Amino acid sequence: MHAAKRIATMVVIIGGLAACRGGASSGTSTPSPEQVIATAEAIAELTRSAVTPTSTRPAWTATPEPPTATATLAATETPETPIVTALFNAYVRSGPDDAHPHVDFILQGQTAEILGQYNNFSSETSAGTWWQIRRIGGGLDGWVYGGAVSVAGNTNFVPALDLVPTPDS
Repeated sequence: MHAAKRIATMVVIIGGLAACRGGASSGTSTPSPEQVIATAEAIAELTRSAVTPTSTRPAWTATPEPPTATATLAATETPETPIVTALFNAYVRSGPDDAHPHVDFILQGQTAEILGQYNNFSSETSAGTWWQIRRIGGGLDGWVYGGAVSVAGNTNFVPALDLVPTPDS
């Protein structure tokens, strides 16, 4: 509403200034310095007296939140069937020794269920624990070297299996 009044007042002032030119017949006369100053002063006065709109944002007040209960960490469940997760790409072999041919690969991050174990301490090249695995998802079942995987779950009840003869035996 204030803007409409300002525009109407400016039209009246400019119209009055145009009338002061003495009715010049040419359509493009140059205003006198007094006319320019009077127009500038009128615009300045309108600007000074104009009401600047202010935003009417409501004041923000924080609503206190009740404290939340601290989450209690639940014990990590141990899988019923222990599993292995490959630490890096490794062979899955037909038996628990490097002498057995590989039948597949278990890729880093892949998991498998543990079915059995063989502790091989007689071989210098593949000494250690070997896990008989059943693949979760795709892949062939077989044996994987314990140093290539991490184990999750209780292995106390994983049966110890006898040495599987190598294909050369």
